[in-house]
Amino acid sequence: MSRIVLRLAIFATVIGIGVSNPNSLRAHPHAWIDLWVEVVFNESGAATGLRQTWLFDDFFSAYATEGMDEDGDGQPDKEPLAQLVRENIESLAEYQYFTKAWIGGNTIKLNEVTEMSAEVRENRLAMIYYVPFVKPVRTDIGPLVYSVYDPTYYIEILHAEAEDAIQLASSTAGCSYHLLPPDPKEEEVALAASLAPSESAGDGLGQYFAERVTISCASHG
Repeated sequence: MSRIVLRLAIFATVIGIGVSNPNSLRAHPHAWIDLWVEVVFNESGAATGLRQTWLFDDFFSAYATEGMDEDGDGQPDKEPLAQLVRENIESLAEYQYFTKAWIGGNTIKLNEVTEMSAEVRENRLAMIYYVPFVKPVRTDIGPLVYSVYDPTYYIEILHAEAEDAIQLASSTAGCSYHLLPPDPKEEEVALAASLAPSESAGDGLGQYFAERVTISCASHG
């Protein structure tokens, strides 16, 4: 598969789209992801990681899976999809999988992804993977916060408009979440709108367009 551009530098080897794409003529962002996140807990009620599903837009998905249907059944073949997700995860590892998490205001260290898969859902590419924390974190002593975003805003990542977009898997009773939508200033919106596909405002722009999810759990006593 040819090298791809997803914010040109960061995602240069991830999921297939080039600057020749007509959509790339528009301002940032140039691709869109619907996000599902499952916050995974252990038996003690500590959070152990984030299981994410990225559902890419139709145009982006078509480029990413082009040439993968060698058996002619109308669906991408399993092995090319598996190879694609492996390459994606390897590329994202250097950038912490576009994932940031905090507990009680302190940054949570992330471990390497070992669980990953890919599939096509109604012509849209879905990438599913689990980002484990280096150590389980107690959620009864402070709120767990996470954000998933491309730091250059070449890609827009927002939770899907679905009831199950955020799940607290196997959590103890008394946990809830709050999603804070992005609230960029006018100058940040204008900067994003002014950028050509070959331009970047650096790694700081994406944070202004990122959602922030806070998980709060009652004390376990």
